[in-house]
Amino acid sequence: MRKRILLIGSNSDIAKGLIFDDQFDYVKLSSSDSSFNILNKETFPIIDSIDGLVYFPGSINLKPFENLKATDFSRDYELNVLGLINVIQFYKKYLNNESSLVFISSVAAQVGMKFHASISMCKSAIEGLTRSLAAEFSPKIRVNCIAPSIIDTKLSSKILRNDSIKESISNNHPLKRIGNVNDISNMIEFLISDKSGWITGQTMHVDGGMSKIKL
Repeated sequence: MRKRILLIGSNSDIAKGLIFDDQFDYVKLSSSDSSFNILNKETFPIIDSIDGLVYFPGSINLKPFENLKATDFSRDYELNVLGLINVIQFYKKYLNNESSLVFISSVAAQVGMKFHASISMCKSAIEGLTRSLAAEFSPKIRVNCIAPSIIDTKLSSKILRNDSIKESISNNHPLKRIGNVNDISNMIEFLISDKSGWITGQTMHVDGGMSKIKL
């Protein structure tokens, strides 16, 4: 029987990069094509017998600290963290034994980067939540997190706006390239599969070496 995996924010480029094959049956929820709202549990449809859940909603809000308003921090926190909390609290009762939850963090939670104060705060919260829930939900449910560096998607298009900037950012990574959606979707597929059955509470750094290597 195929695993049923719930994708929250399924219109993201990374979600679309997942392989739709016989291994998984993906159930897709996105605010862009329905009334679904991650901040309102009353809009959440009931989905029985879930084997995994991946939460994609996130933001890239890069500003000098003095230019960030309280509303910037609040909006980023609602999208990245509070929405995730709502989703987990609502769907936990529908999760089967040996289910797998996958969250998305950022290299900015590990490495200090200028202009990343808001997103670093949010993603650090997600990594802490990953470890806490992995302990609380074990052994029934595994909880892991992926922390990418910048990925070439529509979300990052304002940053990767020309070839010169792309080359400069690529050179900041030990592997000398920008990540692509398959780099992350491949790790997601691993974490929701039985191949990762003895992995929980971990942050997987899929970042071209940026978080661990200094050249």
